[in-house]
Amino acid sequence: MSSAIVAPCTLTIVSTMRLSLLSKLALLLAATVVLAVAVMGGGLAWNLRVGFSDYLQAQDEAWLDRFSAAAAVAVARQGPGVLSGSGSMRSLFDAVSPRRELAQRFGWADATRGPLLGGPREGPPPRRGDGPRFGRPPGPEGMSSFSMRLVLTQPDGVPLNERRMPPGVPFIERPIVVNGITVALARLVAGPPTPGVDGAFLARQYRGILFSAVGLVLVVVLGVVWLGRRWLRPLEDVQAATRRIAQGAFDVRLVPRGNDELADLAEHINAMAGALQALEASRRRWIAELSHEMRTPLAVLRGELECLADGVRPLNQAALQSLQTELMRLTRLMEDFHQLALSDLRALPCSFAPLDPAALLHAAAARFAARAAAAGLTLHCAVPAGLPAAQWDRQRVDQLLDNLLENSLRYTDAPGRVQLSCSCDGTQATLLLDDSAPGVPAADLPRLFEPLYRADASRSRRSGGSGLGLSICRAIVASHGGRITAAASPLGGLRLQIALPLQPPVPPAQGAR
Repeated sequence: MSSAIVAPCTLTIVSTMRLSLLSKLALLLAATVVLAVAVMGGGLAWNLRVGFSDYLQAQDEAWLDRFSAAAAVAVARQGPGVLSGSGSMRSLFDAVSPRRELAQRFGWADATRGPLLGGPREGPPPRRGDGPRFGRPPGPEGMSSFSMRLVLTQPDGVPLNERRMPPGVPFIERPIVVNGITVALARLVAGPPTPGVDGAFLARQYRGILFSAVGLVLVVVLGVVWLGRRWLRPLEDVQAATRRIAQGAFDVRLVPRGNDELADLAEHINAMAGALQALEASRRRWIAELSHEMRTPLAVLRGELECLADGVRPLNQAALQSLQTELMRLTRLMEDFHQLALSDLRALPCSFAPLDPAALLHAAAARFAARAAAAGLTLHCAVPAGLPAAQWDRQRVDQLLDNLLENSLRYTDAPGRVQLSCSCDGTQATLLLDDSAPGVPAADLPRLFEPLYRADASRSRRSGGSGLGLSICRAIVASHGGRITAAASPLGGLRLQIALPLQPPVPPAQGAR
């Protein structure tokens, strides 16, 4: 396979690769930590090198001060020639070596006394282990770094021995003064850390910084992977649950873990699945009951027509009246279904206009007064005088009152009582419709406004109801920006409470049909 073919294939594979959330999180945090560790490690290394250079310079100056002082004592005792002799120079180096300082600090008996500063050694030489607990004091070889960089010159700069100062090299200088007169100059050439103890110290510190940085990065990456897997597991559960919900499995439930946003997300998904499950069950029940409701008038119509066609029943006024009754019942059912379908898609269209709520309620009570009396019921309308005008849709509110009164007259036992009342608080009117026994169980009250729901199975087609009246009432009240609730009535039956704002929820121009 040629490279011209391999390259596009490789680019296609890379472009189609999908990094998981865990990988992205791990890469982001790892890159952040690596950058932070690199900056911090670089800063530490630079600070260590600069600080160590300052320490070496201070060490050089301290050694050169000790050497110039020791050399001045030696010149005062033995003359200027002591600065040019190799043996005397070794004695000077031994006199200013760190061994003498350590011996004086830790009380070693004349461990480093030389002939120039204290005469001959007295007592036995120090034994192994006489030094401090961290080991022996450094030996003369520790002075090679200073001795190899030391140049002695006369006050005018002429070297006292064969060692010469390299041109262009920085150095530090101390005068050797005897009786107030400068007899020589001691110059110490500045140099990098020696490859011995100093270099090993720096290398060890650099390795420590590097190992610490690598270890920190590894710990962070492992921690990110662990946390990412812990966080990714609930997300994978959510992904699987939402996939199943999208396929129609509304019985899926998640087990919330912890007390964070992921647990809240699981609870919200459970609530969504429960709502979809209830909606799906309601939809199926609605379709089943609606088809059952439609089957009855259609079956009656079919039976009537077959009887007329076969000559079993004569075609007279009674037969036509029966056919018309079943047809009207079917028409009313389809109209109610159409109204509910509109309310599910959007708010019912309304044409708002000023009207008198008291006149509207009295007119509704007058329409049902005769039917109430025929059913053995007392219908009473208690509306106070002086109710403010309201911006309502007259046709919709008439339909609302008709459905409510129809429901009460249909399901109230005789002798009984139905009472319609109204009150107003200035911005909202509250309508109350109370009826006497029988009542509705408390568990059934929240479901009264569901389509095709009946609290009592016996209250069915014999009463002529479709089971959609209260659902349509709720849609009408919602289109006016109000709220309808059901509760137990003080009269022993059902109380329906409707809160309607006096002003429409939208300007009339937007709500007009």
